[in-house]
Amino acid sequence: MKNSNMRVLTIEDSGDDAHLVRVMLNKAQAPGFTVVNAQRLAEGLRYLQEQTFDVVLLDLGLPDSVGVDAVREVRKVCPEVPLIILSALDDEEVALKTLQMDVQDYLIKGQFDSNLLVRSIHYARERKRVIMELQASEARFRRLSESGVIGIAYFDLNGLISDGNDTFLKMIGYSREDLERSLVRWDRLLPPEWAPNMLKVAQEFTATGRIAPYETECLSQDGSRFWGLFGAARIEGTAGGIAFIVDITKRKKLEEKIRHMADHDALTGLPNRRLFMELIGFGLQEAYHNKKKMGLLFLDLDRFKGVNDTLGHEAGDELLKTVAERLKSAVRKADSVARIGGDEFSILLASIAGPEDITAIVRTIMAALGEKCVIAGREFHITTSMGISIYPDDSDDIAELFRYADIALYRAKDRGRNTFSFYNPTITAR
Repeated sequence: MKNSNMRVLTIEDSGDDAHLVRVMLNKAQAPGFTVVNAQRLAEGLRYLQEQTFDVVLLDLGLPDSVGVDAVREVRKVCPEVPLIILSALDDEEVALKTLQMDVQDYLIKGQFDSNLLVRSIHYARERKRVIMELQASEARFRRLSESGVIGIAYFDLNGLISDGNDTFLKMIGYSREDLERSLVRWDRLLPPEWAPNMLKVAQEFTATGRIAPYETECLSQDGSRFWGLFGAARIEGTAGGIAFIVDITKRKKLEEKIRHMADHDALTGLPNRRLFMELIGFGLQEAYHNKKKMGLLFLDLDRFKGVNDTLGHEAGDELLKTVAERLKSAVRKADSVARIGGDEFSILLASIAGPEDITAIVRTIMAALGEKCVIAGREFHITTSMGISIYPDDSDDIAELFRYADIALYRAKDRGRNTFSFYNPTITAR
């Protein structure tokens, strides 16, 4: 996957927008980018069939296709290529819908710079690499199953393991002498929280004479855990059975890594926009049932662009990671912090009584950010502007709460920055 030059296909009917993307990518240092542009979806699909690309940048408003149908067509022709939407449409619903269609990112035209575009491309490419690694791991697993390189154990109806092959013994950390001394039982090889599931599969074995393959956590003798694919069948003419188990720990870790990458910001590790929207949905349900209020904070860093311009984007990235850590430490455990993009962060404050609770938390956040910070040998005192909306005082609709917090954020900036502002209808009118 590490090439000296990355091939990028832009499917964009605007010559000016296509040229701007090319200029942004040309600013990036190694690896360089080779950019090919298609002005129509049909032309882009033909390129994908005839050539190989590392990433596709897709506009949703094309002469021969409008909206998410273009995503479906690209996925039909080339399901494995990383896909990023570059759209003039700032629509949360459309953005979420495309992300659910295996789109790696959704960027709004005019709201990203060269650094953000390049980072988004590298993130999309890394996610593809992890998926390919997962697929290769699954192929290796199938070969292992077919070749018989699996753990095999023999047991009686009481769960006592009487024998097993070397692979099985290595997995569980016991010796053959331990088996001969009747020291190993299935209930000693499973974590306590898996006991109810073990009872269920034991009943399945008694009733049907088999256990359909399922994934379970297992315990080794030293207390360490591993993931196994487990199944069993009764041995004809006996009361006991034979079990097989395959170690799938690496596969489970890869799956977890992919899930994390899909829902978290690659730089800071914070929840991204998609996960944050889900958290807000859960938060609204909880607030409704508990008859509590909920606060939504929008914030961005004051004059962050100056850091990138004077010290470079690496310093800017370090500053963003510092801000993320300080935000997490300043809020309560029940609250959620997300990075929406660039220097923009959002915070969900759960179970609050009113604006006075939010004010106290906001002042804690501003104090935490204001502590001395040294980046690239330079001392900073970070300040931020915040906009706040409250459920249900301002609205019970997620989209409106977002819009109101955004309006309040711009009000805070108008007041001179390094401050916060609650939403109220007079701001909208003004």
